[in-house]
Amino acid sequence: METKYVKMNNNQRELSLGNFCRIVKELSLNKTFANQTEVFYAIFGVDNVSDSTINNYCIGYRSIGTEFKQIYIKREKYPNIEFDETILTLFSILKGKIYNNITHDEIEKISKENLPKKLSLELYNLAKNDVTVSSEFTKKIYRLINNDEIYAALCEILIYIVLEKKQPVYIDKSQRELFENILNNTNISMNELENFLKAQLRDGVNYTYSLKKLAKEKNPYAAFELGEMEYRGTMTGTPRYVKAYEYFKIAAEKNHPRANWLISKMLLEGQIGKSTDEDLRKAYQYLKNAEECGSIAATNTIGLCYLNGWIPDKPKNIEMAIKYFKKAADKDYVYAHNNLGKIFEEKGDYEKAYSHYYFSASLEESWALNKIGQWYRTGTFLEKDMKKAYEYYNKALEVPQNILNHWAYFNLAKYFYMNGNYEANIEKNQKKAIEYFEICIKSDIDEAYQELINIYIDKYLENQNDECINKINKYMSKLELKPYYEKCKKNILEKLSILQKEKLIIIKAN
Repeated sequence: METKYVKMNNNQRELSLGNFCRIVKELSLNKTFANQTEVFYAIFGVDNVSDSTINNYCIGYRSIGTEFKQIYIKREKYPNIEFDETILTLFSILKGKIYNNITHDEIEKISKENLPKKLSLELYNLAKNDVTVSSEFTKKIYRLINNDEIYAALCEILIYIVLEKKQPVYIDKSQRELFENILNNTNISMNELENFLKAQLRDGVNYTYSLKKLAKEKNPYAAFELGEMEYRGTMTGTPRYVKAYEYFKIAAEKNHPRANWLISKMLLEGQIGKSTDEDLRKAYQYLKNAEECGSIAATNTIGLCYLNGWIPDKPKNIEMAIKYFKKAADKDYVYAHNNLGKIFEEKGDYEKAYSHYYFSASLEESWALNKIGQWYRTGTFLEKDMKKAYEYYNKALEVPQNILNHWAYFNLAKYFYMNGNYEANIEKNQKKAIEYFEICIKSDIDEAYQELINIYIDKYLENQNDECINKINKYMSKLELKPYYEKCKKNILEKLSILQKEKLIIIKAN
């Protein structure tokens, strides 16, 4: 039987020569001069290879020839010998502009521009999706891009593509075996998985109906998806935890790892049950089931149970907590890295704390990105650098809303936009500061009320606008209901004293 290969120029899972050529063409400002052959010539510094040979290399029907690999073996040993010409030609293709007599430093400068940087990020995303690429390599590329070393990142990527990348085999049987191995620790059958995938692929008006039908047949995937819909409130607009539990239980009984974990989470947080000792013990058992089925999130949560002493008969135990966090961190679970970072930070071991925060941030975890931004802003362990702080706070916002750490909005508003920031070269932007503080209020960051009140007091003193008084009263009435009010009451009342004397604002004497 003929071996089938994955095409290497039309998917988002392979960091390959074909995908490199495709992305360059997609990003190029002039597609006419960015065809596959021209990009190939640029990569290898040749101009006499047939289109059919190049096409075979890019699709992956043939492995890259030895003569071309020799070019890169030489470059790997002496990286500064010939890469300048290659990178410059690629930039010419991208930008539709011919460069002549350019120094290495000038090439480095061009590499930091938008298109080259976008190219490196697209390739980095491919590397993350490619299961054959090591995490060490993707971390290295991320660090280079993060430090604006785009030239070096592209060189590393090209060396990998030419010398390291292997052509993956696609065989239906081997893929089925892979799924069956994954399902070994569950009671889930391949047929149940296939039935669920068919419903997903036929996604349409009757998708929810199809899921409910499968859930009645005890299909764990359909039951889990319906459970998540209820858990997140996407079915009715409001979370229905008891309904979610009913669906999760169907999946959990077949050892669906995440269903077991979410049931334990709801029990621990009191969303179901009554938080009795029995409920908490039951939550721990669901956690252990989830971990045995392969849930890394469950391993991390067991660590939290030991850290906080949540489970009866299992008192606080920092060493056990660290053991479970390390177990989850070894599988690149970012929240376990965050938890380890917090523990080491509390112990004063900032070097170890930073190593965990940085790893988590390198995988674009919002809380860790905000944390490193905070360390740059305050000069904690890292040398104070407001530009870096500003960069990290903004990166913390470049994630999906459901995992975004809203303190990044607060920090940007308070330390950069409210009054401007000379060190980071950020001009005052009070409108943006107000917008960000409003977002923080919706995320229960009560400190934002205090900042908004201060802004509108200053605005009133500047222009005597009655609308500012309305805003101050609005925020005060809400802040007074928050526990945080007692912490900031004295400072706010002192600042409001000028307005009170003129009887322009009424403050409750709480």
